[in-house]
Amino acid sequence: MDSFRQLLFSGHLDIDVFLQSIAAVVRWNPMLRSIIKQIGEQYIWEETEIPFLIQRNRGTDCPIPKRIQIQSEPGFKVYTAEAEGQTRVLLQFHHSVSDGIGEMEFIGDVLTDYNVRITGQTPPANPRGLDPALLTIRGKSGLTLKSYFKNFFHTTFTTRQLLFGNPSPLMPCTAALETLDRYYAFCSHELTQEETRQYVASAKSSGVTVNDLLLRDLFLTIGTWRHRWVNQRTNPMFRVAVPMNLRSEAHRNIPASNTVTMLFLDRYLNQCYGNSEKLLRGIHREMEWIKRTEQKHYLLTSLQVQDSLWGGLASALRKPQCRSTVAFSNLGRVWETLPLLHREDGRLKVGEAVLESADAAPPIRFGTLISFSILTYASRIRFILRYDPLNLNEEHANDFLQRFVTALQKSGGR
Repeated sequence: MDSFRQLLFSGHLDIDVFLQSIAAVVRWNPMLRSIIKQIGEQYIWEETEIPFLIQRNRGTDCPIPKRIQIQSEPGFKVYTAEAEGQTRVLLQFHHSVSDGIGEMEFIGDVLTDYNVRITGQTPPANPRGLDPALLTIRGKSGLTLKSYFKNFFHTTFTTRQLLFGNPSPLMPCTAALETLDRYYAFCSHELTQEETRQYVASAKSSGVTVNDLLLRDLFLTIGTWRHRWVNQRTNPMFRVAVPMNLRSEAHRNIPASNTVTMLFLDRYLNQCYGNSEKLLRGIHREMEWIKRTEQKHYLLTSLQVQDSLWGGLASALRKPQCRSTVAFSNLGRVWETLPLLHREDGRLKVGEAVLESADAAPPIRFGTLISFSILTYASRIRFILRYDPLNLNEEHANDFLQRFVTALQKSGGR
């Protein structure tokens, strides 16, 4: 699975210098220049001298990305589109080498390095003090067996959801995404600063978090979208997968890596209609329970324990079935503390260029036909909907996004 980060610059961006900055920051992040090597029945990470791919286009469209083959090439690629007064940079990451937070930190380091280089200064090596030795703790939750069995009910709940739940995809899947080369498809929408302010204020006045409100509006969207596109008189269960950050103070200086776990929220179709306030309160209670019982620490530990007891976990997870209906990732407010000039509208200025927008398209897998990523840049919430183009068409995706935006505007205006 691959994720994408797209940056759109206006003004003059010296792309040669920008690529130098990318190469410099990659040197601080070993996972981005590594491949997976098989030794017997084991797989290990190995740093490689194989350069990461760079493809450049003239015009407004980047080259079409191809799937990363992590056993033969590094898990990072760069594509650019260079036009008069506009530059687009598309970064591709294999999901095993980084997660959403690591990727946004990587981009922040690149922007900072470029801003130093373009002014004729020598950028300091590894200014954030990234420590590759910390990569050994990227998948550790910090839990002990004692705490695991003390909270046995909590530890098994999320795992049973993953292994034994039967969520429905948004619509029947007829083909596996892995068969497609051109598999990068997305659409996006950005709220205005005022719409963003109103939405955040609505969440606060309701006594819930912004994430709670977003998840409620997402389930409402699933309900109305299914009613429009799928003629089915059943009451299927839908699951939203929510990545949870595992970083702690001990991970402060960790390079780019996959340091997340996953939690799941399940709702039946009939819960996605009708009483939206009841739906919101239920999501809020569940999210509070997740935080209170520290569920984000349990999934990896629980999977490891159950695999050691019964085995067969890897083969079970490889079965081509829907594990979640939609994936939902909120990256929060990005790049607000970078040592760069912020214009009056909040956008970053790097040299003679302005970063107009950033799109973060998360990974998708079989059965998860839509992955949502949300970030706040320049005080504007931006939504990126990545979809499976083998099982959804552009009209399906745009309609889902528009319904979601309409639900958000209704929530923000109440």
